Amino acid sequence: MISGKIDPIWKEEDYISLPWFTNDAHEEKFNSTVDTSTYDVGVDMCFENLPDVFHKVRDSFNLVKPVIAVNRLQPGKILPFHRDLFKTYIKRNDIAPEDKITRIIVFLHKPKAGHQLWIEDEICTGDAGSYFGWEQDTVHMAANLGSEMRYILQITGVSPALCWER
Repeated sequence: MISGKIDPIWKEEDYISLPWFTNDAHEEKFNSTVDTSTYDVGVDMCFENLPDVFHKVRDSFNLVKPVIAVNRLQPGKILPFHRDLFKTYIKRNDIAPEDKITRIIVFLHKPKAGHQLWIEDEICTGDAGSYFGWEQDTVHMAANLGSEMRYILQITGVSPALCWER
C-alpha cells in the first residue's frame, strides 16, 4: 500500500460545486468488478475542467500518463470490495500490459463520521492531504456511512521505477 501526506493547497469551494456526472451518466464510471446494473453505489464524478489546483496536486506525484477526477460519495452509500479494471484508461492512454497502473486517493477534507476507505484488510484514515494508493489488481472499497458527502481526488497513472521514494 502507498501512503503519505501532502499539504492541502485546495479549498472547499474548489470541489463542492463541480459539475458532477452520476453513476450512469458517463462511460468513465466504474471500470471495475462492481456490477452497477444492480447496485447503486452513489458515487458522482467530475473529471473535466477541474480547477488548476487539482492538476498541481496530480503533478506532485511521479506518475506517467496521469489522469484525475474528483469523486463524491453520497451519504449511506457503499462501493463494495472490488478490483479496478482500468479499461478506458488503458485504451485511451495506450498502456502496455507490463505497465503498473497505480491509483492514488487524496482526502480533500478532514475525516467525517462514517467515511471509509479500505485497501485489502487495512482501513485508511487521515486528515485533508492524506493519500493512499495501490497498484492494479488490489482489492479495495469505499463507504460513506455518515450524513455528509465524502470528497476525494482520484489520480490514476503508471508507476515509474522507485516512484514512491521521494
